[in-house]
Amino acid sequence: MNTSQLLARLGTVCPWWRDPSGWQYQDPDLRAVQATRLSYEPKPLENLELGGLYILRGPRRVGKSVELKRAILGLLEAGVSPRRIIHFPCDELNAEDLSQLVTAARTVATASEAEPRYWFLDEITATGGKWWTTVKWLRDNNPGFQQDCVVLTGSSMRGLDEAVKALAGRRGPASDSERLLLPMGFRQFWRATARLAQTPDEKLRVNAWEFREPICREAIGQVVPWLDDLILQWEAFLSVGGYPRAVSDFLRTSEVQPDFTNALWDVISGEALRRARDFTPAKAQLLLGLLAGSLTQSLNLASLGAQLGTTSSTARERVEDLFAAFTCWPCYPMSPRGYPDHAAPLGTHPKCYFTDPLLARLACQRDPDNIPCPEPSALSEQQFGLTLLRQRENLQPGSYSQFASVMYARTSSKEVDFTGPWMKKVAFESKYVDSGWKRETRTLRALTDRGVILTRSVLDLEGDVWAVPVSVAAWLLDPPPPTS
Repeated sequence: MNTSQLLARLGTVCPWWRDPSGWQYQDPDLRAVQATRLSYEPKPLENLELGGLYILRGPRRVGKSVELKRAILGLLEAGVSPRRIIHFPCDELNAEDLSQLVTAARTVATASEAEPRYWFLDEITATGGKWWTTVKWLRDNNPGFQQDCVVLTGSSMRGLDEAVKALAGRRGPASDSERLLLPMGFRQFWRATARLAQTPDEKLRVNAWEFREPICREAIGQVVPWLDDLILQWEAFLSVGGYPRAVSDFLRTSEVQPDFTNALWDVISGEALRRARDFTPAKAQLLLGLLAGSLTQSLNLASLGAQLGTTSSTARERVEDLFAAFTCWPCYPMSPRGYPDHAAPLGTHPKCYFTDPLLARLACQRDPDNIPCPEPSALSEQQFGLTLLRQRENLQPGSYSQFASVMYARTSSKEVDFTGPWMKKVAFESKYVDSGWKRETRTLRALTDRGVILTRSVLDLEGDVWAVPVSVAAWLLDPPPPTS
């Protein structure tokens, strides 16, 4: 884009410049949210500071643009001059356009403003080229841009390592500069859908390493009165997932509408796998079906490639594409020393989980006669692992992208589903059953003396291995929703 085109586009994508008090009533993102019954505000862009640089990542359709608009609305309500707030969708640009955009917006479109600006550069990871080198240059060489608050959003982790290195030391006073927005967790789903007059104490929270401790026993006791409700809500969660639009559909019609699942499919086949020119929609659907059918098993790339009619290296690339797009996440095996500081190589046979139940069932829904849907037990295991990832990310921002915090462990004969160095020997084994769980205690004992079996409904805290309903454990581990 040339300068004239950029300035014309700015006038469209920054409607608060023209109508600071009424733009939100015409904004399509905010209007769509207002039209739903969904009460959900994750607030990933709280506490922005001038001079700070923030990166908000997450999958497509998860609500990043809505949260960006809410952050802009909050700044306006706090009295920030409309012209100090600049928004631009960067999927329309290439890396070279970014510098021109900043110059045009600062020196022409907002030249009347003397104070620092707030930049909201949406979907910057879709920008062609090495966008982070341009942002680095601007932070180093443009004094005004150094003082501005810069928010970058994206739906890909591609180039993340290079971006983190390039922007090191250029994030100013930003606290928790790396932000992540995933589909809503179980506690947020509960809050949005349960509709109960009374709920467990929202302040109640247990860290993963506190399981088997007195504080955890006490917390479990406090949520026991809601046990039946938690079990039912967990099963609804496994069916609906945590995408805001899906939950809104569930509240309105009791099921997710086909147009949204079709939109998720378009995101995967048209964006997540777009690097693979010869990877047809049929192969993409087959890939999703194969991964969904092996949720609880470690990946065999040679076998996966053969089933796809391609090489193991190509299969590996496509799986990495899904990781980069937040469609799936890998759970690596933990060595005796673990991998506390970096991600294990893909060649160590990770398990591959999806980041939402809808994604795991997508292939089945498109071809139910030939592709079976994952069992609820597999989805329960997947969602609990994601709950652990979510807690770790909340405690240590940026840890999600390292894929080194939630792992599985091998004993002499079997595997234990989830553990990690930060959990301090606590390990979780998922058995979505109402009875017969004690047969699995031997596997946990072989690994640790702090084992927890995740059941469907059994609660037993008396033995040397605890049995805890997975819904209870997930509710306690999930960070409380932000206060309104």
